[in-house]
Amino acid sequence: MNMAKKFKVEGIITALLTPLTNDEQIKEDAFRKLIDFQIEQGIHGFFPLGTAGEGMKLGIEKRRKAAEIVVDQTDGRVPIILHVGTQDTSMSVELAKHAEDLGVDAVGAVGPFFYKPDTQGLIQHYKRIGESVDLPMFVYNNVERQGYNITPETFEKIADGVPQVVGLKDTSYNIEQVQDYVCKFGKDYMIIGAGDSIIFPILAVGAAGHISMISNVFPKLAIQIYESTKNGNYAKARELQSKLNDLRTVFKKGPYITPYKEALKLLHGIDLGTVSSPLRPMTNEEIRILRESLSRIKVSS
Repeated sequence: MNMAKKFKVEGIITALLTPLTNDEQIKEDAFRKLIDFQIEQGIHGFFPLGTAGEGMKLGIEKRRKAAEIVVDQTDGRVPIILHVGTQDTSMSVELAKHAEDLGVDAVGAVGPFFYKPDTQGLIQHYKRIGESVDLPMFVYNNVERQGYNITPETFEKIADGVPQVVGLKDTSYNIEQVQDYVCKFGKDYMIIGAGDSIIFPILAVGAAGHISMISNVFPKLAIQIYESTKNGNYAKARELQSKLNDLRTVFKKGPYITPYKEALKLLHGIDLGTVSSPLRPMTNEEIRILRESLSRIKVSS
């Protein structure tokens, strides 16, 4: 298995938000602005159409169009791990084939949700996706949303059965589990964390990188946490993580995802439009509180 040697990614990878018009179509101009902004700020890679990108709610055609825009605008400047996960294996295979046609660097797939597979079912799911394309693949473990945990033991069985697997994105919020992943698999696989409240500890236990939602709005802050940790300046990394957590608390006061889009408009002039239903826009009062709360936290990016 040499795919892992061909593809390496580390650092802060932005879980790209997906800009949408009022009638929930892909807002292409804003998408291109967001991608350029991210790259100009020094972000290390993109993870489009995951949880932050509303991928699991958007139809196949919208996901294809969004992926096409990301690949075109990124133009090889940073690596792209395109999320192709769905609750249905055949649908994920279809998205993976499209991803390969576009020339992405790798694909990722969340564990199937709603219908919970056993270990053999999971292996079958990832095997079918992996065999359908000639691309490195990441297993995406999102415990809360898929409804079960892909443990290190389960990951080992998936990786043994699916040679295309080169790494894992772990959204378990379990530092002990991330550490276990790093110790057992870190030499041969890219272990990447997620969950913005714990970027510093995830990196401190040896994860290669972190897939971040808040870096859509504050890319430099997330990158500074990564660089401080990598350089062994843990005191600085802790201080920056605390500031990031204050910002994250602000974003949790409104409806899910929308505050991140509103903050990009308020702070950077990038209007990502709305979110897809059943998520909802913020009220004027919620936007006012967001603006006031953000103004009280001083951030360099």
